Parts: sequence; structure tokens; C-alpha cells
Amino acid sequence: MFQIDSSGVIPPLGHHELLFLFGQLFVLLLTARVLGEVARYFDFPSVLGELLAGIVLGPSILGALFPGLFVALFPPDPAQYHLLEAVSWLGLLMLLVVTGFETDLDLIASRARRATSIASASIVVPFVLGFGIAWVLPATFLAADGNRFVFSLFIATALSISAIPVIAKILLDLGIIDREISQLTIASGMINDTVGWILLAVVAGLARGTEETAITTAGTTILFLAIFLVLSFTVGLRLVSRLIRWVDSTFNSDLSLITTVMILALGVGTLTHALRLEAVLGAFVVGVLVGRVNRFDQGARHVFEVITLGIFAPIFFATAGLRVDLTALATPSILLVGAAVLGVAIAGKFIGAFVGARGAGLSNWEGIAIGAGLNARGALEIIVATVGLSLGVLTETMYTIIVVIAIVTSLFAPPILRFSIDRVELSGEEERRLQRKERDERSFLGSVSRVLLPTRCSVHAQLAAQLLGHIGRNRDIEVTNMYVVGASESETDSLAGRIRRRLSKYTSSKYTSDAPSPRSNGGPSATNSPDPTTNAVAEDCLDNTTRQLSLSQEMVHNRVRPRRGTVGETVTRELHRGYDFLALGMGIADGESGRNPGDENGTGRKTRDGNGRPLFELGIEDVLRATSTPVMAVNANVENADGPLDSVPIRRILVPTVGTEYSRHAAEIAFEIALDCNALVEIVHVIDLRRLHELFVGEADVSEAVEIGAEIVDREATLGRQLGANVLTDVLVDDNPERAVIDRATTNEIDLIVLGSELRSLSQRAFFGYHVEYVLKNAPCSVAVVSSR
Repeated sequence: MFQIDSSGVIPPLGHHELLFLFGQLFVLLLTARVLGEVARYFDFPSVLGELLAGIVLGPSILGALFPGLFVALFPPDPAQYHLLEAVSWLGLLMLLVVTGFETDLDLIASRARRATSIASASIVVPFVLGFGIAWVLPATFLAADGNRFVFSLFIATALSISAIPVIAKILLDLGIIDREISQLTIASGMINDTVGWILLAVVAGLARGTEETAITTAGTTILFLAIFLVLSFTVGLRLVSRLIRWVDSTFNSDLSLITTVMILALGVGTLTHALRLEAVLGAFVVGVLVGRVNRFDQGARHVFEVITLGIFAPIFFATAGLRVDLTALATPSILLVGAAVLGVAIAGKFIGAFVGARGAGLSNWEGIAIGAGLNARGALEIIVATVGLSLGVLTETMYTIIVVIAIVTSLFAPPILRFSIDRVELSGEEERRLQRKERDERSFLGSVSRVLLPTRCSVHAQLAAQLLGHIGRNRDIEVTNMYVVGASESETDSLAGRIRRRLSKYTSSKYTSDAPSPRSNGGPSATNSPDPTTNAVAEDCLDNTTRQLSLSQEMVHNRVRPRRGTVGETVTRELHRGYDFLALGMGIADGESGRNPGDENGTGRKTRDGNGRPLFELGIEDVLRATSTPVMAVNANVENADGPLDSVPIRRILVPTVGTEYSRHAAEIAFEIALDCNALVEIVHVIDLRRLHELFVGEADVSEAVEIGAEIVDREATLGRQLGANVLTDVLVDDNPERAVIDRATTNEIDLIVLGSELRSLSQRAFFGYHVEYVLKNAPCSVAVVSSR
């Protein structure tokens, strides 16, 4: 396998080979990208130009016009060509991963019957027609052994397959891959290709040996395929999800995520290739699995797609055209046969796909669109042709004809696909799905995947956990509960510390009794004093917070962190590990009494009293001033009872809005909570009458201000109704907006007020604004303040 010199060392790749490889890659990539941009300039997908690059640089044009230059650039050396081919195969694997990213399994599963109907017809019709025309071709087109049956089967197989990579690239270039018709085309193509690989295994078995060998090979292939797919979408999905989350949490970089995806694609591709299922299938499945993990976010996905579509995919498509020699078609008989086979290939796939689509209840234009998409054979047909040539089933002439079919069908598919899809009307359901997808991509919560909840298990932090549970129930959001211990307690994270913590559970009291009284309910303690009960207290607190969240086990992580530096520095350091959102309790427990200084009504809430005491302890103040991470600060406004907080019923939510981005983000969070609690959301805009009089000389025009306020609340309500929330709106006029909000909350028996605010630094403390702090101090219910920075 390796050629080893006399010293027992494998010699490195020679200067000559590297020079040609780099030169070939340079020319191919440059030509492919230039022609791709030219195609885009004329409003065609760039894949058209990239496919033509190989023909331009191959024997068809460059080889015919400048044969010396062509041989100098692409010498007839199989080893040299295989180096280039290896790079192109890497591009093929990456392109299949990107295709997997964009594949909506839920949508495909819901359309399985249609996809199966389309795929079946689009395979059977061209297979039968391909077998028929191969059976009547002149004997000069057959290989030396003259086995017409095997030859006909091979031609039928080549004409019946489609090329998922080319289809996906076309749909990506057209920007319609998330359309239902596109997903249905991909689903049909997946089934089509799977059956195609099985047919190829059968035909290759027949070519290599007896019919019994072919049957055994096909049976083994089907068995391995079934086992692989079942394991991939059960055990594999869970393993990939955990791996991506672990990599993101541990390394916190897009680079690590992209590396992980490539390792998975190469590893699983190796496995499927060893099972004779082809590496492209493994790469595609990896893309599908990774695409279902929210932690592989849009940023990492975008970087991977840019590298793939900008570098490796163009090399792959250009390399596919290098084998094509159009000069062979100059002979009239070969040209006639080539045209006939091409016509059968196009007509067979179109007729089959159209009949299958109509049988599945699709419209005529949808049938034409799917027929155009599945007609793209691309590199997979070239692979089939290469296998046939290597087995001695195909002649050089038939190889050229099949490759030409692959190129031509891939070239004419995009314009027909674009023309027909423009005439496919969006159904109401699809329009809502696309709007929902676009809304999620632009939404505030759509960018949130990891939440940090520092906790000491006050009622405020526990309510924050309950609200996070409502928000994350229908979203792929992970929550990390963090409990900070003093520096001397850092053994908590060690093995011995964990054992002692377990044992101390049975000898120490709960966090609600004689635990060191934390200075912060919603943030870590600032104490450095060692306490024998701290380990058990930390575990009990984290277990309780997990119960309050009430999310699936894989979405919740508990962390005990030793304090390093100040409390604020410890929390900020954790936030820098890639969290998108910070949630915390707002009130402050102080002393052993269980009441806060300045707690005017025994509510357990520390408020700003006449002495101007802050809402947070200094550690959390430092975090809020130091980080730009969006924050949700929660004040429970309930009796500060010991022990776990009972589930707080939320039936009515009040969202005061002024129409800013912060208000919209607060409304979005309120809608998510309402959807999980089946609560009513009231959106109100309060016109400040005093401010209005200050702006106008004489009598202020209140009616115009009311109209503007109505537009503001209607805009917020539209989003809520699109999400499915029950929303009411109102515009109030008052000379004291803060008091009007409190009165509305009292009158309507509001359970939760959600406010949007800009967090600012003022007098060395975090400041939400006077209006917000007035509501916090006087609200008759729980309050959540959202600052999205």
C-alpha cells in the first residue's frame, strides 16, 4: 500500500506532484468562481458556472484548442489526478453536510407518503425506459464481453438516479431550499439515491460474478442501510447532541464546533463507505443530526457554509467536468445515440416525477418543479459511470455519453426549476411556517441557546427559574444553574469534595435553615468563610432550582464554582464561557432574620428606600455593569418563606411598552411565558400627560398621542397573536405613568409584570431607570425586568 524506501521511511509527496496539485487547484477554483459569478450576474445559480468550469478546462475546450497547455496543466497521470480527486471528494462530503443542515426532517416525515410516491415513480419510469433503449443500442456501444443484460441494467441505473448535492446547491443558490416543494424534492431525491446505490450494488455484483452474488450483495446493503439509519436517528442523534453541547460549553468557539462537524462527517463517512453505503450518505446524515442541535448556531453554520460553497464545492463541481470529452460526439452515430439516451433520461425522469407528484395530490407546476429538480444527475451519475468503466461494463464512448447527460441535466435544471417554482403558490400552512422560521431567525429569543442562572435559592431566584422553565419549555434552550462557594470551599468540584458532599446530606440541614446567610438571593455569595454544611447546601439548592425549572434533564446543568477574585468576577468569568442570557433574582436577603432591611411590608423584597439602598448586592452589581449579556432580573414579591417555592400561578401578564427594542424583547418573553401557562397578556402604553404638556404650548393634542400609542401596542400584539398568545391592548393617559401601571396591575389582578429597560451604570450601581424601579418598589405582584442591552 505504501512505498517505503531503504531506510524504512515513507517518502513525502514530491515537489513535482505538489506543484501540479497546487497549480490545478488554483486554476480550477479561479475558473469555477469566475464562471459562477458570471452565472449569478445573469441571474442563474452559480453551480451552472462551476459545472462549466470543468468542461472549459477539460479536453472538450482547452484540450481541443490548446492541447499542449492542457497536457501540461493536467498530465495523463492517474496518481496525479487522484490527488485532485481526493480534494474534490472532500468538497462533496462538505456539500452533503450543508445539505443536511438545511434538511427539515419533521417536514419530510410529514410528507413521507408524497416523497415515496414521487421517488418510486421517478425511479421506475426512467429505469424501464433506460433498460429499453440500452437493449436496442448497436453492439459497437457494448463492452468487449458483450453482456447486453448487465449493460442494460447499468444504463437503466445511471438514468434513474438523481444528485442530491447538485439539487441542494441549486436550491441553495436560488434561495428556496426552505420551501416545502424544495424539501419534498430533497426527500424524494434521498429515497431516489438510496435505491440507486442499492441498484448499483446489484448491477456491480452481476458484473463481477453470478446472480447469487448480486442478490447477496443487495441484501447485505439493505440490511446495513436499515441498521445504520435506525441507529443514527436514535442513539446517534442523542450522542451528536451531547457532543456538540459539550464542545460548545468547553471550548466556546465556532472553530471547535466546525472542527467537530468535520470529524463527525469524516468518521461517519468512513463507516458508511466501509459498509459499502458510500461516504456521502454518512456525511449527509451527520449534517441532518447536527442541524437539529440548536447549539450549533447560525454563526458556526454560516462559517461552514461559506468555506464549503466558496472553496470546496466549486473545486468538486469543476473536477467533475474534467473527464468529459465532447469531441467524441463529433461522430454522427455517437451524437445520435447520445441525443437519444439524453432524451430518454430527461423524459423518463420528468414523466416519472410528474406522474408521482400528481398521484400524490400536487399541482402541475409542482410536478414540473420536482421533475426539473430530480433531473439533475450531477457528479453521482459520473460516479456511476466511473464504476461502470472500471468494471468493464461501459466503453469510453458510453462513459462520455453518460457524463454529458449528467452535465446537461444539471445545467438545464435550474432555469426550469426557477421558472416553475415561481408559479407554485404558497399554501396558507407553508406561508405560516416560513413566516415562523423568519420570525425565529430575527427574534430575540431565537438567538438565545444558553442561559446562566446564578442562585442561592431565594424566592426571587426560584421564581426566575420557574419563568425560565416557561420560556424554555418549547425552545431548545439550555440552563446552567451556578452556585458560588468561598475560595476555601473550592474542593466542592473535586472527587473527594463530591463524596463529602453526598455524605453530608444526611448529617447537615437544608439550605433553608442554618446555611450561611447569603448577601444575594439571585447571585452568588460573597463570603469566604468555610462552613461544613456548604457542600450539602449547594447541592440541595441546585437540585431545588432544577425542579423549579422543570425542563428535560439534558437541558439543565448544575455548576458549583469556587469564588476566584470577587463574586462579580466569578460570575462574569462564567458568563464568558458562551452564555447568551443571564437570569437572576433581584431581592436581597440580609442577616439571619429572613427579612431584608428596608422591607416595608414583609414581602421579602429589598427595595430602594429613602436611604437609596440598591436592588442588588455589590457582586451582582459588578456583573451587570461589566457584561453586555442580556439580563432578566426577577422580583418575586411574595412572602420570603423558607424552603422550595411553590409553583406560582400566572394567569394574567402585564407588559407596559414604549415601543423600544427593549419593550419588544420584554413582550416576546411575556408571550413565551403566556403560551406555556395559557395566560392572558395585556399590553399597555401609558401617555405621560405631564410630559405632553411640557412639549406643547397651550392645549396638548392628546388624540394624536393616543393614535401613536395604539400603533405601538398593536405592533407588539401582532407578534403575540402570530405566536398564538391571547393578547389584549390598551392605551392609558395619566400624569403619572408608573402609578397608572401599578393601578392597572392591582385592578386587573395581574400575576406578573414584564418590563423592558436599558440597564445603565449610575453612582457605582446598576440602574434600570426611575420608572422601572418605582414599579419594582410598588408592584402588587411579581416583576421581571428584561434588559437586552
